[in-house]
Amino acid sequence: MDESIPVSLDRIRETITKIESETFSTADVLRGYSGGFCRNHGTPAHFSFNAQFGKLLKRNDKGLGIREVKSDVPIDDDHGHPTKTSIWTRRA
Repeated sequence: MDESIPVSLDRIRETITKIESETFSTADVLRGYSGGFCRNHGTPAHFSFNAQFGKLLKRNDKGLGIREVKSDVPIDDDHGHPTKTSIWTRRA
């Protein structure tokens, strides 16, 4: 049987509220939510926590008060490894 990992939308909302910049990345939200951001190299998107977290943001964007403005933006993870992220802004 597959397991699941609970993710709190309230905690994500709190994390986004603490980000001072008007625009921010999925990586920024992950850093605030879980304490760091590391790429999931070699992991299919279906099993990648980062990819699934990004999809969760997209599914809940209205409720979180955010809007995706750009995807597949090159970024380095916290260890300097290249990966990609999305950029978000707060909804007016």
